Amino acid sequence: MDLQVTDPEFMERFEQFAFREVPYEDGQQLDDGLRYMAILATLMGCQGIDEYRLVLPRALDAGLSPVAVKEIIYQAVDYLGIGRVLPFLNVANETLTTRGIGLPLEEQHTTTLEDRLEKGAEAQAEIFGDQMKEAWKAGHINRWLAANCFGDYYTRTGLSLAEREMITFCFLAAQGGCEPQLMSHTIGNMNLGNNKDFLVRVVSQCLPYIGYPRSLNAINCINKADEARKEQINMKNKAESLFPMGGPNEAFAKFFVGQSYLNMLTTEGVPIGNVTFEPGCRNNWHIHKADQGGGQILLCTNGRGWYQEWGKKARELRPGDVVVIPAGVKHWHGAEKDSWFTHLAVEVPGENAENQWLEAVDDADYDALK
Repeated sequence: MDLQVTDPEFMERFEQFAFREVPYEDGQQLDDGLRYMAILATLMGCQGIDEYRLVLPRALDAGLSPVAVKEIIYQAVDYLGIGRVLPFLNVANETLTTRGIGLPLEEQHTTTLEDRLEKGAEAQAEIFGDQMKEAWKAGHINRWLAANCFGDYYTRTGLSLAEREMITFCFLAAQGGCEPQLMSHTIGNMNLGNNKDFLVRVVSQCLPYIGYPRSLNAINCINKADEARKEQINMKNKAESLFPMGGPNEAFAKFFVGQSYLNMLTTEGVPIGNVTFEPGCRNNWHIHKADQGGGQILLCTNGRGWYQEWGKKARELRPGDVVVIPAGVKHWHGAEKDSWFTHLAVEVPGENAENQWLEAVDDADYDALK
């Protein structure tokens, strides 16, 4: 039945909101690939099979690969159960076949029945921390979780680990009633670089498909998980360093991509600040200017990061590394995509010293760093 004929007033408002407002809301946008991954996973989570049938062709037209479509479906089985996933698999197969795409698609598995438990536990540890390496020993369901959920699916190619955690977030948020698991996977997302801002954008883009109550519940989980994770990081920093993480670096936030934290250890004589970067966070290109002297010294204390001077290859940074930055050198520094990073920033005294903040680091250049 054509809803444009039977319900024209409703369709006018829904299409205006879902297709012309939400995708283009300032500060809440996602690229088409991620947006459609999130929406398809959300529709599976809320069992929106009829809408899924409408959205899937749009996703394919926008460039989402058939492999990505199938990987979302396969992974959904462990969060929704085959009873709720099978109709979506059938719709996907019908749609792909109609488009002349041969099935089955190319294989994506990377584990065997012999090593799936080991590799699944490794994937869990990469997402949630080293304590997960032994978690499978707690009982048979924990063992199944490591071997089946993570060993059979999270280890597959076709989607990155960060994309897999994002779609899991969508499965859970769209179901409702899974808040404890949603909290855990929100932290897992953040551990992989899918930060608070990114997850809020995911919820925003999926709101027309799951409604306000579940969207607001998901935002609440994001906020709680963000605070819990910051506290965990702060406690970890206190345990590993004499210099704890400071508060959000609001004064310089406009010169950073992502969230950073600043604890000024001293402003007397030689200013020294303890700077912490969330995964994926980096500052803009900038220059320490001075008529004489000046510059900066970085003393790396925790995590993994990058330093790059204009026209040169980026340098990996690890705890114990020292970077001497002369005045007048254009550069940037920050965290790797999947790691927090902390350094002490020592301001070298100079005459008429000041910072000149410049353009942000190009996203494509940053994403290409390995």
